[in-house]
Amino acid sequence: QFLRLKQRLEAEGLFDASRKRALPPFPRAIGIVTSPGAAALHDVVTALARRACHVQVVLYPSPVQGVDAPPALARAIATASERREVDVLIVCRGGGSLEDLWAFNDERVVRAVAAGTSPVVSAVGHESAVSLTDFPADLRAPTPTAAAELVSPATVDCAERLRALAMQMQRRVGHVLDAGAQRLDAAALRLARPAQALGLQRLRLSMGASRLQSAAAGQAPAALAGELEGQ
Repeated sequence: QFLRLKQRLEAEGLFDASRKRALPPFPRAIGIVTSPGAAALHDVVTALARRACHVQVVLYPSPVQGVDAPPALARAIATASERREVDVLIVCRGGGSLEDLWAFNDERVVRAVAAGTSPVVSAVGHESAVSLTDFPADLRAPTPTAAAELVSPATVDCAERLRALAMQMQRRVGHVLDAGAQRLDAAALRLARPAQALGLQRLRLSMGASRLQSAAAGQAPAALAGELEGQ
């Protein structure tokens, strides 16, 4: 039954790599679809509090086991899509037997994951467990804790990156200010001796006038000689 459903949904294109979306690098709100009493919820919330305590967490509660779980899970995922209040959604539960995890192989749940408006991370069971929700999800996480780590940037790392960028910006601004100060000093030196600059201009003009006079004086005798030859 698992393989037949997987093959049929795969033929519809629900598992195509082209449908996968990148996770937001800095989510402001993270949604969780799981049972309120599940250990998976505690693991995810603990990891998020450790890594990014400023991020809002929204729980979309649903049973994760039993006959009532598939429709409830599908509704919870659809509710998250309709509300559009989270940037990424984690669908998770802890480990268990194949029967315990079977709700996440239900076609309704798989289609709800595929129709999600936000990127979806599937984290069902332990690392070795495989559920059909893993295939339409934008990312599969080996455990709920790993899912929390994948969707949330570590605050410490972000703060360190910001400090490095601030130092780099400070250095670049300092270089620009130093270059501007040097240009200003050079301009001030030129303005401080205007008489010298004017003297250089007068010298250039005088030399130019002398060359013009010399050129004019040399052309007049040559013109007179030409007229005499013509006569």
